[in-house]
Amino acid sequence: MSRGVLSSPPVRRVTASDVAQAAGVSQSTVSRSFSDDPRISPTTRAHVHAVATRMGYTPNALARSLITNRSGMVAVIATQQSILAMPQMLTAISQALGRRDQRMLLFMPSDESDVQNAVNEAWSFPLEGAISCVTLTTSHLDGFRQNRIPVVLYNRRASGLADSACTCHHAAAADVAQRLWHSGHRRFLCLAGPEDAPVGRERALGFAGQVRSLGGAAPQMVETDFSYDGGHRAVTHALQSGPRPDAVFCVNDQLAMGACDALRYGLNLSVPRDVSVVGFDDIPEAARPAYQLTTLRQDLTSLAQRATALLEARRADPEGQIQELDLQAVLVQRQTARF
Repeated sequence: MSRGVLSSPPVRRVTASDVAQAAGVSQSTVSRSFSDDPRISPTTRAHVHAVATRMGYTPNALARSLITNRSGMVAVIATQQSILAMPQMLTAISQALGRRDQRMLLFMPSDESDVQNAVNEAWSFPLEGAISCVTLTTSHLDGFRQNRIPVVLYNRRASGLADSACTCHHAAAADVAQRLWHSGHRRFLCLAGPEDAPVGRERALGFAGQVRSLGGAAPQMVETDFSYDGGHRAVTHALQSGPRPDAVFCVNDQLAMGACDALRYGLNLSVPRDVSVVGFDDIPEAARPAYQLTTLRQDLTSLAQRATALLEARRADPEGQIQELDLQAVLVQRQTARF
């Protein structure tokens, strides 16, 4: 007969009810003592905390939310493409929410065409708000209102239908086109990103529109994914199958770095002597010695701080006037473009 291994019974987690009984207060008083509830006096709060510490009690956030009617959860909707291309965006949003004692609940559709499933899932949670890094339709926005979830757009706009904090993508790209034109560039290639990516499209249209307004021929537009490999392939194919441009504008930095390496190592061209390359975003890799990429910097931290402030204001005043905050991108001149 084999003898089994004896195991200790699981240790039961100390609950708010246990602390309340030991402290001689109600369970709701315990829960409120671990929030900023002004109804709890400093003396009572200190007493409850002392008892809780002695008993090894850790507040249960979900249970507390049922009592305080505050979950602290904010949905953040961002595509896999955006997160892979710019992971620091999520860091900025998470830190901005953390400063307001809120936590990010991430919903990650594969791309902009797959938003509906993420939105439906978000609506099933007890959210205090939502920050959307994807484009939302009027139907989506109506659904958030019906579910009483305030929503703010991050780096997107909704034409007066929702609060937003957004980089001026179109204007920044147009400014780069003008700078390149005035420094003598005339043949332009634009790596525009995927067809269904609105931010990339806005940047590409801003660049192309400015070139045409200056009297230049429409830039060659190439759609590709947002990756380094996408930029490398796109530039290699474009230059092998057509005339050489003297400037390449890329709607993000990953594309620009792929373009630089294709020009330098695959096509034996000098950047920027033969071809100028400009990116957008100013991700950390852009400043590395191997690239020293000239690019447009958008302030993701400021965008996140403004988006969370807008969300808090919307929670306080659901019927208030829509606010659309625009932030300027800044040209960072390094070593890949001739200006």
